[in-house]
Amino acid sequence: MKQLRPTMPRILVLGMLFLSLQLVAQKQTKTYNEKFNVGTDAVLDINTSYADIQFETWEKNEVSVEAVIELEGATEEEAEAYFKNSGIKILGNSKTVEIKTYGNNSWSFRNSLWQPDPSSPVTPIAPFPEMGQLFMDFEMPELPPMPEMPPMPPIPNVNFDYEAFQKDGDKYLKKWKKEFNKNFDKEYQEEMEAWGKEFAARAEAKRDQMEERREAMEVQREEMKLQREEMREQAQEDRERAMKEAQEAREKVLFEMRDTDAPTIFYRSEDGESKNYKVKKTIKIKMPKSATLKMNVRHGEVKLAANTKNLKATLAYASLQATTIEGDRTQINASYSPVKVAQWKYGNLNTSFSEAIELDAVTQLTLTATSSEVLINKLIKGLISKNDLGLLTIKAVDPNFTKLDIRVQNGELQCEFPSTPFLVQARNIRSEFNYPSSWSLSSSKSGQEISYTGFSRKGTTSKIFTLNSSYSNIVLK
Repeated sequence: MKQLRPTMPRILVLGMLFLSLQLVAQKQTKTYNEKFNVGTDAVLDINTSYADIQFETWEKNEVSVEAVIELEGATEEEAEAYFKNSGIKILGNSKTVEIKTYGNNSWSFRNSLWQPDPSSPVTPIAPFPEMGQLFMDFEMPELPPMPEMPPMPPIPNVNFDYEAFQKDGDKYLKKWKKEFNKNFDKEYQEEMEAWGKEFAARAEAKRDQMEERREAMEVQREEMKLQREEMREQAQEDRERAMKEAQEAREKVLFEMRDTDAPTIFYRSEDGESKNYKVKKTIKIKMPKSATLKMNVRHGEVKLAANTKNLKATLAYASLQATTIEGDRTQINASYSPVKVAQWKYGNLNTSFSEAIELDAVTQLTLTATSSEVLINKLIKGLISKNDLGLLTIKAVDPNFTKLDIRVQNGELQCEFPSTPFLVQARNIRSEFNYPSSWSLSSSKSGQEISYTGFSRKGTTSKIFTLNSSYSNIVLK
């Protein structure tokens, strides 16, 4: 028993320490609830970071906002300070409802979409060079002037009298020949010989000039070939660098989801302190169907309602899930952000450095993608697309589509077309262009550009597929 006595205080101390840690680890929660009666043209202006947002539409002319912040690992005093300085602001009236989270640069985050890796803020990526400018300084050598012809000796005027020939016959012919030989005497022959030598000398000089020009053009062709190779290498390096920087930027963002419905968990690192806080910010919004959304979301997950019309959104290091997006005033800008939409009816989508853009069914879309991977499972009506340094895949095109206008630069396009007739126009510069053998296309070449025109199959049609590609890989099926 004597040996056990010194151990008891240690057990007691450890137990008290464990209890105190548990008390510290208790969650501190703050809930915000606001409701606003709004008109049919109300606007929801959302500016958040490190928060998950869920939308739901209803028949009421009312916007209801419920926001919850859960803070774990902080004392009551620390939690109170956080809620005061880094909480959520909700303001509104009948026309506008504003929801804003307070930023804090010392907060980092995790999500299952990307692997965790603590790091410093993301360094902006430099813009890519304009590939089309590489040949702007190329100059063709000027053509040498044509040599002047030396003046020919005057040709004697010896007229042939046909009527006299018919009357006198051989007698007139002998007379005319005598006069002809008299005019083309030895002196005239010497003049003609001198003229021939001068003409030959000038022609030889011209040949020398043409040879010099040919050699100069050969040098220019070699320089152009070298420039093309350098440009291809530079484009490949730019693409690899862009994708590498995009990947590094993603790895700098720590983002972890416990499950599909759980809020995001954020970790805070404080200089000089070893403890971390866990923060969950969840915002649930109920809104009228007629309301318009304006969003600027950084570091969070956005789940839109069943139908969203004329959405204006800027996403950075976030994710977007939507059932239906429509409205010709829709404008979504997504950077480093996956986007998944079941039905995209109308609108504009700009993506940059985003590898998981998936649109299941697209009616009408204007797409600008930079260093992104975009998947369209089915294109129903029309697409206008510009793709730089990325991959665009269209798995199926509806037989009743109207227009596909696609531009690809230093990228890839994979598209599977229907067997219905449609017009084809393609202009390719230094691109791998593969299309079905059943298509009837004629081609013409001008410099580095090859143009194709024709149709997929015979038949009257107004449907058209237009392609402009440079330094890209095109696979059409």
